[in-house]
Amino acid sequence: MGLKKSEYLSKLIVNIGPTDFQFEEYLRFEEFIPATLSLPDWSVETLEDKQKVKTFCRTFANPEVFHQIVIGALIPDQDKNEIFIPILSFVTRHESLIKIFSAGEISRRLLN
Repeated sequence: MGLKKSEYLSKLIVNIGPTDFQFEEYLRFEEFIPATLSLPDWSVETLEDKQKVKTFCRTFANPEVFHQIVIGALIPDQDKNEIFIPILSFVTRHESLIKIFSAGEISRRLLN
């Protein structure tokens, strides 16, 4: 899973814009992760290197409009239930960055 994190982090570094949040700012948005996972605006699943990966996205407007993205692996447990293991989370001001990380089959439709 460390390799997946490196791949996603590399993709983020290449595509983040100068007017977007910088890495040092991500910590102040950690409190929004549980809401993103429990009630996302949408989520998608993909199969990457024989591993199920799920991406969650939610848009917030406090204190400003931003999008929270959480990416993780779906790992089966002994009972064949899937457990979500976070790989990377980040925030962005730009929908263009969301599109880069939103490929896959929608597993949860938009709430609007």
